[in-house]
Amino acid sequence: MHEAPGGVRAEDRQGLPDTLAWSFVAFALFLATALVVLRHTGLAALPMALMGVATAVALLVGRSRNRPAHRRPWTFFALGAGLFLVGAVLRQVLSGSASAPLADAATLTGYGFTLAAFIAILLSRRSVRGGLHELTDGLIVTVSVGAVAVVVFTLPTATQGSLSAFALVQGVYPVVDVVVLFVIVLLSWTSTKLVASYWFLATGTFWLLVGDVGYAYIGTQGHLVGSPVMDLPFILGFAGLGAAALHPSMRSLSQPQLRPVQAWSNGRLAILVVAVLLPPTLLVAWYDSEAVSWVGAVSAALITLLLLVRAVGAVRGYARSQEGLRHQATRDALTGLSNRPHLVEQVDALIRRSETDGGRVDMLFLDIDGFKLVNDSWGHHVGDRVLNAAAARLEGIAGPTDLLARIGGDEFVLARFVGAGSNNDGQNLAAEVIDGFRTPMTVSDASLVTTVSVGLASSIGPSTAEGLLRDADTAMYRAKDAGRNRCVVFDTSMRDSVRARVETELALRHALDRDQLLLHYQPIVSLADGEIRGVEALLRWAHPGKGMISPLDFIPVAEETGLIVEIGAWVVSESLRQLASWRARSSAADPDLWMSVNVSARQLQQDSSLVAHVEAELRRYGVPAHLLILELTESAMMADPVSSALLLTQLRELGVSLAVDDFGTGHSSLSHLRRFPVSKVKIDRSFVSGIEDDADDEEIVRAVVAMSLAMGLEVVAEGIETPGQYALLNRLGVQFGQGWHFGRPAAAEDLVLRPVVSRPA
Repeated sequence: MHEAPGGVRAEDRQGLPDTLAWSFVAFALFLATALVVLRHTGLAALPMALMGVATAVALLVGRSRNRPAHRRPWTFFALGAGLFLVGAVLRQVLSGSASAPLADAATLTGYGFTLAAFIAILLSRRSVRGGLHELTDGLIVTVSVGAVAVVVFTLPTATQGSLSAFALVQGVYPVVDVVVLFVIVLLSWTSTKLVASYWFLATGTFWLLVGDVGYAYIGTQGHLVGSPVMDLPFILGFAGLGAAALHPSMRSLSQPQLRPVQAWSNGRLAILVVAVLLPPTLLVAWYDSEAVSWVGAVSAALITLLLLVRAVGAVRGYARSQEGLRHQATRDALTGLSNRPHLVEQVDALIRRSETDGGRVDMLFLDIDGFKLVNDSWGHHVGDRVLNAAAARLEGIAGPTDLLARIGGDEFVLARFVGAGSNNDGQNLAAEVIDGFRTPMTVSDASLVTTVSVGLASSIGPSTAEGLLRDADTAMYRAKDAGRNRCVVFDTSMRDSVRARVETELALRHALDRDQLLLHYQPIVSLADGEIRGVEALLRWAHPGKGMISPLDFIPVAEETGLIVEIGAWVVSESLRQLASWRARSSAADPDLWMSVNVSARQLQQDSSLVAHVEAELRRYGVPAHLLILELTESAMMADPVSSALLLTQLRELGVSLAVDDFGTGHSSLSHLRRFPVSKVKIDRSFVSGIEDDADDEEIVRAVVAMSLAMGLEVVAEGIETPGQYALLNRLGVQFGQGWHFGRPAAAEDLVLRPVVSRPA
């Protein structure tokens, strides 16, 4: 939250200007000066009366214009100020008469409203558990200062007034001020930030205390009314109350807020030390007075009791905090289940038990199928409710001795100790889990059907909890790949597969830097005349130890890890460099020879970076944009149709041609392609391979050609391997083809860029 200059928050600026509060203080100083000037005249009471009225008005205006969240405290302050004024006027008017106690009644009632105002503000402070420490500390200060007030003011006043009710009332004012001081201290300790309005209130209360102390002092001398100058502190006190209401920060002072963590700061500790030492000091200073001794003894006993309460509360608070830290360290914050570290500790204990007593530990690694769609469609708040519902469902399935944990995201783990000869094993538990999730979940008034994929691993032989987690996780991903909503049992071949994949990933990260990646090129010919019209760049990996690695083995790894983005950018650059080299040798290639380059779904997700890279490389090598054809699969384009359409349109505006690769293996709908600016469709080899023997494949190709031509799209057939396929595709109207019949992929220096087959009969 931003603050304006001077420490006032921007939202506070919506109320009255802060200069109005300072103007009110200046007005109070003017009236204080007037009081000094008029002290010997009959108008001496006028400045005090004007100040009281002005303060009541300021409190009501600030309450109305600054619009605090809670207005009640400021209403109480206004009532208190009005009663203070009435009390001050009556004190002067009724002095010496039988009705003089009315002044004290009004003033004490004013203090009651002032206390009510502070208490109303305190009630807006929401406390964390164990939030009574500030109350105990405040009471220690109150008892200590109250004892001083009783000894210094109340007892002498009562003695001078022969213990009359009127004298006792006069002597009680300092004690009341101590109570007000108590709530001011509490307000300080329970506020996250002390704004200007607080300081105005604290200053005003201080001057009221000074005024009351003055009257209490003359009470100890046997007087009830003093010089009008003694009302100066009350004018300054009123100034603080009025300025607090007029200042815009009064909104944040009385708005609900969380109490800060209570700690014994140096300042707070100093106050408490002084408070603890005051009662013994009273006993030493007035040891010859029985009344003072009683006050000192009682206050010391109360402070000792409060310190004991404080100590007990601190110890209990420490114990609760330690318990809270332990709970946070072992529990998942959302579901309350065990977290991963706690699970590992417990499972390791079960494994040690199995090694001693026999038996084994079966661990289920569960993942909620399609959970990402829940978050994307309904939001994370609904996703959290689904996770809580899933946790509750798993708790209902798990046995009393089973271990259940959420280890992250939508992944849960169930572990069961299986005794020797027991049939109640992990496979039975997995069946219960899968069956238990068939019932729809009711979340946010909606019914959701979720399934789970489960991996099962067992502690057969030397095992650890981390090892079981790794193996069960591996089996769970196999369950995902196998179609979800099922359980797959881990076997060691999976571990070998994972290890091989990790090794492939690590080696692939260095393959580009070490020049191990290279491009082979396969001709694309015109079926009408057998001429080569283009080539497709195909990625190869020449591993120094394993030889040539199949793209089927490393492209999926590159896709999953994101390395395909960097590799794909290199493919674009290298293929354009090679095309520029061929074009420079005019005798080696057709000047209109095009280059086809595959683009992955990950590259499409890079938004404008792909467009910028293609544009820069075309300019760098001087290749006309229409000679570059970017091939994309249907599934890559349909993953995010809106973003894909925008990006492909930007590429098309550069002049680059676009082709749909492997048509028929994805969404298989030409209607989907109408939203994308593509110019070519490549029929997947799975349809071409059976075209001579399967009438269905022939009809599919015929339909694709007819619709493509109707939409103005050119058709390329992949995987042509026989003369019969070539002849049939040509008769069906396919314009271009590629496959082993025309030439296998080869390095650039081995590629022959001239007709390699004769025109079909």
